[in-house]
Amino acid sequence: SNSNSSNINTPSISNRPQVTRSGRTTHQRKPSLNIPTNLYPIPEKSGNNMTSPTLPSSSSSIPNPPASPTKRYRTSSISSFFNWRFITHRIDSFLNPSGPLLPQDKHGAAFGGTTKKSRFSSIVQSRSVRFLFLFYVIFSVFLSINHLWHWTFAPGTVRLDARFGDQWKPERTYDQDESYSIMNNMTHGLKMAKLFSKSFYDAAGSAEPYWLKASKKPNENDITLITTVTPDSWSELKRVANQWQGPISVTLHTRTLVDGTLTLNQIRDTHASIPELSERVDIHLIRSSAKEPLTVLLPRNAERNMARMFAHTKYVCEMPSHLVPATDVRRTLDANREYFETLLNSGDMLVIPTFGFVAQHEDGRYSIPPVKSRLLDFVQTEQMGLVDPHWDMNEGPTDLNRWKDATTLYAVENYDFHYEPIVIESKTVQPWCAERFLDRRSACLFSNYLAGGEFWVLPDDFVVQLPDNKEFVISDFDLVLENRLYAKFYWEQCVHHARQLDSLGLWKSPQSEHVRKQCSRVIQNWGKGLIGKPE
Repeated sequence: SNSNSSNINTPSISNRPQVTRSGRTTHQRKPSLNIPTNLYPIPEKSGNNMTSPTLPSSSSSIPNPPASPTKRYRTSSISSFFNWRFITHRIDSFLNPSGPLLPQDKHGAAFGGTTKKSRFSSIVQSRSVRFLFLFYVIFSVFLSINHLWHWTFAPGTVRLDARFGDQWKPERTYDQDESYSIMNNMTHGLKMAKLFSKSFYDAAGSAEPYWLKASKKPNENDITLITTVTPDSWSELKRVANQWQGPISVTLHTRTLVDGTLTLNQIRDTHASIPELSERVDIHLIRSSAKEPLTVLLPRNAERNMARMFAHTKYVCEMPSHLVPATDVRRTLDANREYFETLLNSGDMLVIPTFGFVAQHEDGRYSIPPVKSRLLDFVQTEQMGLVDPHWDMNEGPTDLNRWKDATTLYAVENYDFHYEPIVIESKTVQPWCAERFLDRRSACLFSNYLAGGEFWVLPDDFVVQLPDNKEFVISDFDLVLENRLYAKFYWEQCVHHARQLDSLGLWKSPQSEHVRKQCSRVIQNWGKGLIGKPE
Protein backbone atom coordinates (compact mmCIF):
# COMPACT_ATOMS: atom_id res chain seq x y z
CA SER A 1 0.00 0.00 0.00
CA ASN A 2 2.89 2.30 0.73
CA SER A 3 4.38 1.65 -2.67
CA ASN A 4 1.09 2.35 -4.36
CA SER A 5 0.60 5.53 -2.53
CA SER A 6 4.07 6.71 -3.37
CA ASN A 7 3.41 6.24 -7.07
CA ILE A 8 0.39 8.51 -7.06
CA ASN A 9 1.22 12.04 -8.25
CA THR A 10 -0.28 14.57 -5.87
CA PRO A 11 -0.88 17.97 -7.45
CA SER A 12 1.08 20.72 -5.83
CA ILE A 13 -0.88 23.66 -4.44
CA SER A 14 0.63 27.04 -4.98
CA ASN A 15 -0.46 30.61 -4.28
CA ARG A 16 1.19 31.88 -7.39
CA PRO A 17 -0.97 32.93 -10.30
CA GLN A 18 -1.54 30.31 -12.98
CA VAL A 19 0.67 30.53 -16.03
CA THR A 20 -0.39 28.89 -19.28
CA ARG A 21 2.48 27.58 -21.33
CA SER A 22 1.96 27.18 -25.04
CA GLY A 23 3.70 27.86 -28.24
CA ARG A 24 2.08 31.27 -28.43
CA THR A 25 2.69 34.31 -26.34
CA THR A 26 2.39 33.68 -22.63
CA HIS A 27 -0.32 35.72 -20.87
CA GLN A 28 -0.47 36.11 -17.14
CA ARG A 29 -3.85 36.55 -15.43
CA LYS A 30 -3.96 39.82 -13.55
CA PRO A 31 -5.56 40.10 -10.17
CA SER A 32 -9.00 41.75 -10.12
CA LEU A 33 -8.16 44.10 -7.26
CA ASN A 34 -5.41 46.71 -7.42
CA ILE A 35 -3.90 46.44 -4.00
CA PRO A 36 -1.03 48.84 -3.30
CA THR A 37 2.23 47.02 -2.99
CA ASN A 38 3.55 49.24 -0.24
CA LEU A 39 0.72 48.50 2.18
CA TYR A 40 1.82 44.99 3.18
CA PRO A 41 5.27 43.57 2.28
CA ILE A 42 5.32 40.67 -0.15
CA PRO A 43 7.33 37.69 1.17
CA GLU A 44 10.50 36.80 -0.68
CA LYS A 45 10.91 33.41 -2.24
CA SER A 46 13.82 31.14 -1.24
CA GLY A 47 13.89 27.97 -3.32
CA ASN A 48 10.61 26.10 -3.02
CA ASN A 49 9.69 27.64 0.29
CA MET A 50 8.48 31.10 1.10
CA THR A 51 9.79 33.09 3.97
CA SER A 52 7.27 34.36 6.48
CA PRO A 53 6.39 38.00 6.16
CA THR A 54 8.04 40.40 8.49
CA LEU A 55 5.50 42.49 10.36
CA PRO A 56 6.45 46.04 11.08
CA SER A 57 7.26 46.88 14.62
CA SER A 58 5.20 49.19 16.74
CA SER A 59 7.84 51.86 16.46
CA SER A 60 7.79 51.92 12.66
CA SER A 61 5.19 54.08 10.94
CA ILE A 62 2.42 52.38 9.02
CA PRO A 63 1.41 54.21 5.85
CA ASN A 64 -2.08 55.82 5.95
CA PRO A 65 -4.80 54.04 3.98
CA PRO A 66 -5.94 55.75 0.76
CA ALA A 67 -8.74 58.34 1.00
CA SER A 68 -12.29 57.24 0.29
CA PRO A 69 -13.71 57.95 -3.19
CA THR A 70 -16.28 60.42 -1.75
CA LYS A 71 -13.64 62.50 0.01
CA ARG A 72 -11.40 62.50 -3.04
CA TYR A 73 -14.36 63.63 -5.20
CA ARG A 74 -15.21 66.49 -2.84
CA THR A 75 -11.60 67.64 -2.69
CA SER A 76 -11.24 67.56 -6.45
CA SER A 77 -14.59 69.40 -6.96
CA ILE A 78 -13.67 72.22 -4.60
CA SER A 79 -10.21 72.61 -6.02
CA SER A 80 -11.51 72.54 -9.58
CA PHE A 81 -14.18 75.13 -8.75
CA PHE A 82 -11.50 77.66 -7.80
CA ASN A 83 -9.29 76.63 -10.69
CA TRP A 84 -9.40 79.37 -13.34
CA ARG A 85 -8.54 76.92 -16.09
CA PHE A 86 -11.48 74.78 -15.09
CA ILE A 87 -13.81 77.80 -14.99
CA THR A 88 -12.59 79.03 -18.36
CA HIS A 89 -13.09 75.59 -19.84
CA ARG A 90 -16.62 75.39 -18.46
CA ILE A 91 -17.55 78.81 -19.85
CA ASP A 92 -16.06 77.96 -23.23
CA SER A 93 -17.93 74.64 -23.37
CA PHE A 94 -21.15 76.45 -22.41
CA LEU A 95 -20.74 79.11 -25.10
CA ASN A 96 -19.63 76.55 -27.68
CA PRO A 97 -21.69 73.43 -27.07
CA SER A 98 -20.51 70.29 -28.82
CA GLY A 99 -22.69 69.06 -31.63
CA PRO A 100 -23.82 65.53 -32.41
CA LEU A 101 -21.18 62.88 -33.00
CA LEU A 102 -22.87 60.82 -35.69
CA PRO A 103 -23.10 62.24 -39.22
CA GLN A 104 -26.76 61.37 -39.59
CA ASP A 105 -27.58 63.29 -36.38
CA LYS A 106 -25.46 66.22 -37.46
CA HIS A 107 -26.79 66.62 -41.01
CA GLY A 108 -30.42 65.63 -40.41
CA ALA A 109 -32.75 63.31 -42.25
CA ALA A 110 -30.99 63.81 -45.58
CA PHE A 111 -28.10 61.58 -44.42
CA GLY A 112 -30.20 58.93 -42.72
CA GLY A 113 -31.04 60.78 -39.55
CA THR A 114 -34.28 60.16 -37.74
CA THR A 115 -34.96 63.58 -36.22
CA LYS A 116 -34.92 67.09 -37.59
CA LYS A 117 -33.31 69.88 -35.61
CA SER A 118 -35.95 72.28 -34.29
CA ARG A 119 -35.71 76.04 -34.49
CA PHE A 120 -35.99 76.31 -30.71
CA SER A 121 -32.97 74.09 -30.14
CA SER A 122 -31.02 76.11 -32.69
CA ILE A 123 -31.82 79.33 -30.87
CA VAL A 124 -30.95 77.84 -27.47
CA GLN A 125 -27.63 76.49 -28.69
CA SER A 126 -26.63 79.71 -30.43
CA ARG A 127 -23.61 81.50 -29.02
CA SER A 128 -25.29 84.91 -28.67
CA VAL A 129 -28.23 83.58 -26.68
CA ARG A 130 -25.99 81.65 -24.34
CA PHE A 131 -23.73 84.67 -23.90
CA LEU A 132 -26.69 86.88 -22.95
CA PHE A 133 -27.94 84.25 -20.51
CA LEU A 134 -24.51 83.93 -18.93
CA PHE A 135 -24.22 87.71 -18.66
CA TYR A 136 -27.65 87.89 -17.01
CA VAL A 137 -26.73 85.22 -14.47
CA ILE A 138 -23.44 86.89 -13.56
CA PHE A 139 -25.09 90.30 -13.32
CA SER A 140 -27.87 88.92 -11.10
CA VAL A 141 -25.40 87.26 -8.77
CA PHE A 142 -23.34 90.41 -8.29
CA LEU A 143 -26.46 92.55 -7.89
CA SER A 144 -27.84 90.20 -5.24
CA ILE A 145 -24.52 90.23 -3.40
CA ASN A 146 -24.48 94.03 -3.50
CA HIS A 147 -28.01 94.35 -2.12
CA LEU A 148 -27.35 91.73 0.54
CA TRP A 149 -24.16 93.50 1.57
CA HIS A 150 -25.87 96.88 1.94
CA TRP A 151 -28.84 95.35 3.71
CA THR A 152 -26.58 93.54 6.19
CA PHE A 153 -24.05 96.22 6.94
CA ALA A 154 -26.07 99.40 6.35
CA PRO A 155 -26.53 101.66 9.39
CA GLY A 156 -29.82 101.28 11.26
CA THR A 157 -30.69 104.98 11.25
CA VAL A 158 -31.54 106.94 8.12
CA ARG A 159 -29.26 109.86 7.49
CA LEU A 160 -31.22 112.99 6.66
CA ASP A 161 -30.08 115.91 4.62
CA ALA A 162 -28.37 118.60 6.70
CA ARG A 163 -30.91 121.14 5.48
CA PHE A 164 -33.66 119.45 7.51
CA GLY A 165 -31.85 120.05 10.77
CA ASP A 166 -31.60 117.84 13.84
CA GLN A 167 -35.14 118.49 15.08
CA TRP A 168 -36.95 117.32 11.94
CA LYS A 169 -39.82 114.85 12.45
CA PRO A 170 -41.70 112.82 9.80
CA GLU A 171 -45.12 114.48 9.85
CA ARG A 172 -47.50 116.27 7.53
CA THR A 173 -46.10 119.41 5.95
CA TYR A 174 -49.47 121.13 5.57
CA ASP A 175 -52.69 121.72 7.47
CA GLN A 176 -56.00 122.01 5.67
CA ASP A 177 -57.16 124.63 8.19
CA GLU A 178 -54.25 126.92 7.38
CA SER A 179 -54.23 129.31 4.44
CA TYR A 180 -51.29 127.56 2.77
CA SER A 181 -51.29 124.00 1.45
CA ILE A 182 -48.75 122.07 -0.54
CA MET A 183 -51.53 121.39 -3.05
CA ASN A 184 -51.38 125.07 -3.99
CA ASN A 185 -48.23 124.32 -5.97
CA MET A 186 -49.95 121.55 -7.96
CA THR A 187 -51.48 122.33 -11.32
CA HIS A 188 -55.25 122.13 -11.70
CA GLY A 189 -55.00 119.27 -14.17
CA LEU A 190 -52.83 117.23 -11.80
CA LYS A 191 -55.31 117.73 -8.94
CA MET A 192 -58.26 116.57 -11.04
CA ALA A 193 -56.29 113.64 -12.44
CA LYS A 194 -55.50 112.45 -8.92
CA LEU A 195 -59.11 112.81 -7.82
CA PHE A 196 -60.34 110.83 -10.82
CA SER A 197 -57.46 108.48 -11.49
CA LYS A 198 -59.52 106.04 -13.59
CA SER A 199 -60.36 108.72 -16.15
CA PHE A 200 -58.34 110.08 -19.05
CA TYR A 201 -55.85 112.69 -17.91
CA ASP A 202 -56.85 115.38 -20.41
CA ALA A 203 -60.57 114.87 -19.75
CA ALA A 204 -60.13 115.01 -15.98
CA GLY A 205 -57.72 117.94 -16.22
CA SER A 206 -60.22 119.99 -18.19
CA ALA A 207 -62.84 119.78 -15.44
CA GLU A 208 -63.84 123.10 -13.86
CA PRO A 209 -65.57 122.71 -10.49
CA TYR A 210 -68.16 125.41 -9.77
CA TRP A 211 -68.05 126.76 -13.31
CA LEU A 212 -71.41 128.35 -12.42
CA LYS A 213 -72.00 128.68 -8.69
CA ALA A 214 -75.29 129.09 -6.83
CA SER A 215 -75.82 132.40 -5.09
CA LYS A 216 -77.40 130.89 -1.95
CA LYS A 217 -75.51 128.67 0.43
CA PRO A 218 -77.59 125.62 1.42
CA ASN A 219 -78.05 124.15 4.88
CA GLU A 220 -75.57 121.34 5.50
CA ASN A 221 -78.35 119.06 6.82
CA ASP A 222 -80.34 119.40 3.60
CA ILE A 223 -80.42 116.96 0.63
CA THR A 224 -78.54 117.83 -2.56
CA LEU A 225 -79.85 116.40 -5.80
CA ILE A 226 -76.92 115.34 -8.01
CA THR A 227 -77.23 114.66 -11.73
CA THR A 228 -75.35 114.83 -15.03
CA VAL A 229 -76.43 116.68 -18.19
CA THR A 230 -75.19 117.64 -21.63
CA PRO A 231 -76.12 120.66 -23.77
CA ASP A 232 -78.77 118.47 -25.45
CA SER A 233 -80.44 117.60 -22.12
CA TRP A 234 -80.11 121.10 -20.63
CA SER A 235 -83.89 121.59 -20.82
CA GLU A 236 -84.42 118.60 -18.54
CA LEU A 237 -82.36 120.31 -15.84
CA LYS A 238 -84.68 123.31 -15.88
CA ARG A 239 -87.66 120.98 -15.41
CA VAL A 240 -85.98 119.23 -12.47
CA ALA A 241 -85.12 122.58 -10.83
CA ASN A 242 -88.78 123.59 -10.96
CA GLN A 243 -89.82 120.45 -9.08
CA TRP A 244 -86.87 120.19 -6.64
CA GLN A 245 -86.73 123.17 -4.30
CA GLY A 246 -83.44 122.21 -2.70
CA PRO A 247 -79.77 122.49 -3.73
CA ILE A 248 -78.63 120.81 -6.96
CA SER A 249 -75.10 119.78 -8.00
CA VAL A 250 -74.78 119.18 -11.76
CA THR A 251 -71.95 117.92 -13.97
CA LEU A 252 -72.17 119.44 -17.46
CA HIS A 253 -70.30 117.42 -20.07
CA THR A 254 -69.53 119.28 -23.30
CA ARG A 255 -67.70 118.19 -26.46
CA THR A 256 -65.22 120.65 -27.88
CA LEU A 257 -65.67 119.29 -31.43
CA VAL A 258 -69.48 119.57 -31.34
CA ASP A 259 -70.44 122.12 -28.68
CA GLY A 260 -68.82 125.47 -29.34
CA THR A 261 -68.34 128.55 -27.24
CA LEU A 262 -71.75 129.87 -28.28
CA THR A 263 -73.48 126.96 -26.58
CA LEU A 264 -71.66 127.57 -23.31
CA ASN A 265 -72.51 131.28 -23.46
CA GLN A 266 -76.18 130.44 -23.92
CA ILE A 267 -76.09 128.11 -20.91
CA ARG A 268 -74.37 130.78 -18.86
CA ASP A 269 -77.05 133.34 -19.77
CA THR A 270 -79.86 130.88 -19.00
CA HIS A 271 -78.38 130.04 -15.62
CA ALA A 272 -78.16 133.73 -14.70
CA SER A 273 -81.70 134.59 -15.92
CA ILE A 274 -83.66 131.83 -14.15
CA PRO A 275 -83.80 132.26 -10.34
CA GLU A 276 -84.28 128.54 -9.70
CA LEU A 277 -80.95 127.88 -11.40
CA SER A 278 -78.89 130.85 -10.27
CA GLU A 279 -79.85 130.49 -6.60
CA ARG A 280 -79.68 126.73 -6.05
CA VAL A 281 -77.75 125.03 -8.89
CA ASP A 282 -73.95 124.51 -8.95
CA ILE A 283 -72.65 123.51 -12.39
CA HIS A 284 -69.29 121.75 -12.82
CA LEU A 285 -68.01 121.84 -16.39
CA ILE A 286 -66.16 119.04 -18.18
CA ARG A 287 -64.72 119.42 -21.68
CA SER A 288 -63.68 116.41 -23.73
CA SER A 289 -62.47 115.89 -27.27
CA ALA A 290 -64.72 112.88 -27.90
CA LYS A 291 -67.54 113.02 -30.42
CA GLU A 292 -69.92 110.96 -28.29
CA PRO A 293 -71.34 112.31 -25.00
CA LEU A 294 -70.78 108.97 -23.27
CA THR A 295 -67.13 107.93 -23.57
CA VAL A 296 -64.50 105.96 -21.72
CA LEU A 297 -62.38 109.13 -21.48
CA LEU A 298 -64.58 110.26 -18.59
CA PRO A 299 -67.34 107.74 -17.71
CA ARG A 300 -70.74 108.76 -16.43
CA ASN A 301 -69.92 107.20 -13.05
CA ALA A 302 -66.97 109.59 -12.72
CA GLU A 303 -69.31 112.50 -13.45
CA ARG A 304 -71.62 111.30 -10.67
CA ASN A 305 -68.70 111.21 -8.26
CA MET A 306 -67.71 114.75 -9.24
CA ALA A 307 -71.22 116.11 -8.62
CA ARG A 308 -71.33 114.28 -5.29
CA MET A 309 -67.88 115.46 -4.23
CA PHE A 310 -68.68 119.15 -4.68
CA ALA A 311 -72.09 119.00 -2.97
CA HIS A 312 -72.42 121.23 0.13
CA THR A 313 -74.76 119.04 2.23
CA LYS A 314 -74.38 115.85 4.26
CA TYR A 315 -76.92 113.89 2.25
CA VAL A 316 -77.30 113.48 -1.50
CA CYS A 317 -79.80 111.95 -3.92
CA GLU A 318 -78.45 110.86 -7.31
CA MET A 319 -81.16 111.10 -10.00
CA PRO A 320 -80.95 111.04 -13.83
CA SER A 321 -82.11 114.25 -15.46
CA HIS A 322 -85.10 112.66 -17.23
CA LEU A 323 -86.74 111.84 -13.87
CA VAL A 324 -88.93 114.33 -12.04
CA PRO A 325 -89.43 114.33 -8.26
CA ALA A 326 -93.21 114.29 -7.75
CA THR A 327 -93.31 114.68 -3.94
CA ASP A 328 -91.38 116.80 -1.48
CA VAL A 329 -88.79 114.37 -0.16
CA ARG A 330 -87.03 117.12 1.78
CA ARG A 331 -90.17 117.67 3.89
CA THR A 332 -90.30 113.92 4.63
CA LEU A 333 -86.71 114.07 5.86
CA ASP A 334 -87.45 117.08 8.08
CA ALA A 335 -90.49 115.37 9.61
CA ASN A 336 -88.49 112.24 10.51
CA ARG A 337 -85.01 113.72 10.77
CA GLU A 338 -83.81 111.99 13.92
CA TYR A 339 -84.82 108.53 12.74
CA PHE A 340 -83.72 109.00 9.12
CA GLU A 341 -80.36 110.49 10.02
CA THR A 342 -79.66 107.48 12.23
CA LEU A 343 -80.24 105.19 9.27
CA LEU A 344 -78.27 107.29 6.80
CA ASN A 345 -75.29 107.78 9.10
CA SER A 346 -75.09 104.02 9.69
CA GLY A 347 -74.81 103.34 5.94
CA ASP A 348 -78.44 102.58 5.03
CA MET A 349 -80.21 104.07 2.00
CA LEU A 350 -83.74 105.43 1.55
CA VAL A 351 -85.35 104.23 -1.69
CA ILE A 352 -87.68 106.54 -3.65
CA PRO A 353 -89.82 104.34 -5.97
CA THR A 354 -89.85 105.27 -9.66
CA PHE A 355 -93.03 105.20 -11.76
CA GLY A 356 -93.39 105.69 -15.50
CA PHE A 357 -96.10 106.04 -18.09
CA VAL A 358 -97.18 102.96 -20.00
CA ALA A 359 -97.70 104.75 -23.33
CA GLN A 360 -96.50 108.00 -24.80
CA HIS A 361 -98.92 110.88 -25.33
CA GLU A 362 -99.11 112.35 -28.80
CA ASP A 363 -99.20 115.92 -27.54
CA GLY A 364 -96.20 115.33 -25.24
CA ARG A 365 -98.07 116.51 -22.17
CA TYR A 366 -98.17 114.36 -19.07
CA SER A 367 -100.01 114.81 -15.82
CA ILE A 368 -97.69 114.11 -12.90
CA PRO A 369 -99.62 112.87 -9.84
CA PRO A 370 -98.63 114.89 -6.76
CA VAL A 371 -99.67 112.36 -4.10
CA LYS A 372 -99.70 108.61 -3.63
CA SER A 373 -103.48 108.21 -3.83
CA ARG A 374 -103.60 109.86 -7.24
CA LEU A 375 -100.71 107.73 -8.42
CA LEU A 376 -102.47 104.53 -7.39
CA ASP A 377 -105.44 105.55 -9.52
CA PHE A 378 -103.11 105.84 -12.51
CA VAL A 379 -101.66 102.42 -11.67
CA GLN A 380 -105.15 100.93 -11.31
CA THR A 381 -106.14 102.17 -14.77
CA GLU A 382 -102.82 100.92 -16.19
CA GLN A 383 -101.68 104.39 -17.23
CA MET A 384 -98.58 104.19 -15.06
CA GLY A 385 -96.53 101.44 -13.48
CA LEU A 386 -93.54 100.76 -11.23
CA VAL A 387 -90.22 101.03 -13.07
CA ASP A 388 -87.20 99.06 -11.91
CA PRO A 389 -84.48 98.97 -14.60
CA HIS A 390 -83.64 95.43 -15.81
CA TRP A 391 -87.14 94.24 -14.80
CA ASP A 392 -90.54 94.40 -16.46
CA MET A 393 -92.99 97.09 -15.40
CA ASN A 394 -94.56 96.49 -11.97
CA GLU A 395 -91.88 93.89 -11.28
CA GLY A 396 -88.64 94.16 -9.39
CA PRO A 397 -87.26 94.23 -5.85
CA THR A 398 -89.18 97.40 -4.84
CA ASP A 399 -92.35 95.25 -4.63
CA LEU A 400 -95.34 97.25 -5.90
CA ASN A 401 -97.94 95.19 -4.02
CA ARG A 402 -96.24 95.86 -0.72
CA TRP A 403 -95.74 99.54 -1.47
CA LYS A 404 -99.46 100.08 -2.16
CA ASP A 405 -100.40 99.21 1.44
CA ALA A 406 -97.24 100.45 3.15
CA THR A 407 -97.51 103.19 5.76
CA THR A 408 -93.99 102.90 7.21
CA LEU A 409 -90.54 102.05 5.91
CA TYR A 410 -89.94 98.50 4.76
CA ALA A 411 -86.71 96.77 3.73
CA VAL A 412 -86.06 95.38 0.25
CA GLU A 413 -86.06 91.60 0.61
CA ASN A 414 -85.45 90.29 -2.93
CA TYR A 415 -82.30 92.28 -3.67
CA ASP A 416 -80.34 91.64 -6.86
CA PHE A 417 -76.98 93.13 -7.82
CA HIS A 418 -78.60 94.76 -10.90
CA TYR A 419 -80.96 96.75 -8.67
CA GLU A 420 -80.46 100.52 -9.16
CA PRO A 421 -83.25 102.58 -7.55
CA ILE A 422 -83.23 106.28 -6.72
CA VAL A 423 -81.87 106.54 -3.19
CA ILE A 424 -81.05 109.12 -0.54
CA GLU A 425 -77.68 108.39 1.02
CA SER A 426 -74.90 109.94 3.06
CA LYS A 427 -72.30 111.87 1.12
CA THR A 428 -69.35 110.49 3.10
CA VAL A 429 -70.41 107.11 4.55
CA GLN A 430 -71.18 105.08 1.42
CA PRO A 431 -68.47 104.02 -1.03
CA TRP A 432 -68.05 105.96 -4.25
CA CYS A 433 -69.19 104.80 -7.68
CA ALA A 434 -66.81 102.48 -9.51
CA GLU A 435 -65.41 104.60 -12.36
CA ARG A 436 -64.52 101.64 -14.56
CA PHE A 437 -68.08 101.59 -15.96
CA LEU A 438 -69.54 103.93 -18.57
CA ASP A 439 -72.99 104.20 -17.04
CA ARG A 440 -73.79 101.65 -14.33
CA ARG A 441 -75.71 103.03 -11.37
CA SER A 442 -76.08 99.58 -9.84
CA ALA A 443 -72.30 99.47 -9.29
CA CYS A 444 -72.63 102.50 -7.02
CA LEU A 445 -75.21 100.75 -4.84
CA PHE A 446 -73.85 97.19 -4.85
CA SER A 447 -70.79 98.13 -2.80
CA ASN A 448 -73.05 99.89 -0.29
CA TYR A 449 -75.19 96.80 0.05
CA LEU A 450 -72.24 94.43 0.62
CA ALA A 451 -70.80 96.81 3.20
CA GLY A 452 -73.90 96.19 5.31
CA GLY A 453 -76.21 98.96 4.09
CA GLU A 454 -79.93 98.27 3.91
CA PHE A 455 -82.46 99.55 1.36
CA TRP A 456 -85.49 101.13 3.07
CA VAL A 457 -88.39 102.06 0.78
CA LEU A 458 -90.22 105.33 1.50
CA PRO A 459 -93.99 104.61 1.68
CA ASP A 460 -95.39 107.95 0.41
CA ASP A 461 -92.74 109.48 -1.87
CA PHE A 462 -91.98 108.69 -5.51
CA VAL A 463 -90.42 110.07 -8.70
CA VAL A 464 -91.81 109.98 -12.24
CA GLN A 465 -89.90 108.96 -15.35
CA LEU A 466 -90.99 110.83 -18.47
CA PRO A 467 -90.85 108.94 -21.77
CA ASP A 468 -89.52 111.85 -23.84
CA ASN A 469 -86.10 111.73 -22.23
CA LYS A 470 -82.87 112.43 -24.10
CA GLU A 471 -80.87 109.72 -22.37
CA PHE A 472 -77.98 108.48 -24.49
CA VAL A 473 -77.90 104.76 -25.19
CA ILE A 474 -74.70 102.72 -24.97
CA SER A 475 -73.72 100.89 -28.13
CA ASP A 476 -74.19 97.14 -28.34
CA PHE A 477 -70.46 96.50 -28.28
CA ASP A 478 -69.92 98.67 -25.19
CA LEU A 479 -72.93 97.06 -23.54
CA VAL A 480 -71.44 93.58 -23.95
CA LEU A 481 -68.15 94.75 -22.43
CA GLU A 482 -70.05 96.48 -19.65
CA ASN A 483 -71.99 93.34 -18.71
CA ARG A 484 -68.90 91.14 -18.71
CA LEU A 485 -66.97 93.65 -16.67
CA TYR A 486 -69.83 93.94 -14.18
CA ALA A 487 -69.89 90.16 -13.69
CA LYS A 488 -66.20 90.26 -12.76
CA PHE A 489 -66.87 93.28 -10.56
CA TYR A 490 -69.52 91.26 -8.71
CA TRP A 491 -67.03 88.52 -7.81
CA GLU A 492 -64.35 91.05 -6.90
CA GLN A 493 -66.60 93.00 -4.54
CA CYS A 494 -67.86 89.84 -2.87
CA VAL A 495 -64.36 88.68 -1.94
CA HIS A 496 -63.21 92.21 -1.04
CA HIS A 497 -66.01 92.98 1.40
CA ALA A 498 -66.06 89.45 2.81
CA ARG A 499 -62.36 89.56 3.66
CA GLN A 500 -62.71 93.08 5.04
CA LEU A 501 -65.54 92.08 7.38
CA ASP A 502 -63.67 88.93 8.40
CA SER A 503 -60.50 90.89 9.22
CA LEU A 504 -62.54 93.24 11.42
CA GLY A 505 -64.06 90.31 13.31
CA LEU A 506 -67.55 91.01 11.93
CA TRP A 507 -67.99 87.86 9.86
CA LYS A 508 -70.55 86.40 12.29
CA SER A 509 -72.26 89.73 12.95
CA PRO A 510 -75.49 90.96 11.31
CA GLN A 511 -73.44 93.42 9.24
CA SER A 512 -72.06 90.59 7.10
CA GLU A 513 -75.48 89.04 6.47
CA HIS A 514 -75.72 90.57 2.99
CA VAL A 515 -72.33 89.21 1.95
CA ARG A 516 -73.06 85.72 3.23
CA LYS A 517 -76.46 85.71 1.51
CA GLN A 518 -75.52 87.34 -1.79
CA CYS A 519 -72.03 85.91 -2.31
CA SER A 520 -72.21 82.37 -0.95
CA ARG A 521 -71.26 80.76 -4.26
CA VAL A 522 -68.41 83.18 -4.91
CA ILE A 523 -66.96 82.75 -1.43
CA GLN A 524 -67.03 78.96 -1.72
CA ASN A 525 -64.93 79.13 -4.89
CA TRP A 526 -62.74 82.24 -4.66
CA GLY A 527 -62.60 82.75 -0.92
CA LYS A 528 -62.15 79.15 0.21
CA GLY A 529 -59.59 79.09 2.99
CA LEU A 530 -59.31 82.89 3.05
CA ILE A 531 -62.60 83.89 4.68
CA GLY A 532 -63.88 82.45 7.94
CA LYS A 533 -62.64 79.30 9.62
CA PRO A 534 -62.38 76.12 7.55
CA GLU A 535 -65.11 73.64 8.34
